[in-house]
Amino acid sequence: MPTRWNTPALIFFIATVVTPSKSFTQQAAPAPPPIEQLYKMPVVYSVPGMDKAQVRRDIVYKSVDTEKGKLDLKLDIYLPAGAKQGRSLPAVVLISGGGIEGAPYDWRDAGVYQSYGRILAASGFVGVSYSKRYAPGPAAENGIADTRDLVAYLREHTADFHIDKDRLAYWAFSAGGGVLASILAESAPATCGVLCFYCVAEANVSGLSAEDAEKKRRVFSSVYQLQQGGHRFSPLFIARAGLDNPTLNAGLDALVSAALTKNLSVEVLNHAAGRHAFDILDDNDRSREIIARALQFLRTNLENH
Repeated sequence: MPTRWNTPALIFFIATVVTPSKSFTQQAAPAPPPIEQLYKMPVVYSVPGMDKAQVRRDIVYKSVDTEKGKLDLKLDIYLPAGAKQGRSLPAVVLISGGGIEGAPYDWRDAGVYQSYGRILAASGFVGVSYSKRYAPGPAAENGIADTRDLVAYLREHTADFHIDKDRLAYWAFSAGGGVLASILAESAPATCGVLCFYCVAEANVSGLSAEDAEKKRRVFSSVYQLQQGGHRFSPLFIARAGLDNPTLNAGLDALVSAALTKNLSVEVLNHAAGRHAFDILDDNDRSREIIARALQFLRTNLENH
């Protein structure tokens, strides 16, 4: 989900990515609700024990200087109800699609990430959501740097958060896919799985020179990382929304193709009638089936690592 971009950019993202092309889908999908309502909506899936999760909020993991002064970047930790000191658990980092610049929305506090955090905790994982700088344009690279620093902070405080530093997974949504490129590029043995829900997999290089296009793809394109990388990649889980923007889906299709070309472990679930953000907008069996399967993917790759 997009997170706290400036208001015009956020509205443009919702309009162009959430609303499908009629020529592509041959049907008109319902329009998404206003952003104020979208911000509050929880995931359409639940598991027993969600309400019993231990939640530790507003932990400052990094401070940065901005034009408006010092800015604290924060994380929230979601722990299983029975988490005990001395016991380490696999952790899942939730990567939203934007940053704290601009509009008055921090999606770390949104219904979708609060409910995913509780779902993960009730499923036996440590859920992590966090704020980052991730404005459109060159400043987006700040979000990648902040994510690296978040992971370093988590690894330094594993005992405080009950995290097993050798069992981490990353779950990206929407434009958060741009951060996944760096995670794939730096894939380490501790990265046990990467999930991509309707996420951006290819960089927009329209109008750029060949040299500049390659530079941008190297930073933001997961497709590029799979095509060029020669190292070990983590298992991938890709959830595709059939009624999504055709350009976004073309990037996901290219990501699947690149993964298969490299003979990687990849699982793909398509929600044929699903919209961008189907996990909060489309309250139906297929949405719940995909979320449930994503949790099983995490169990397989984190608990057995």
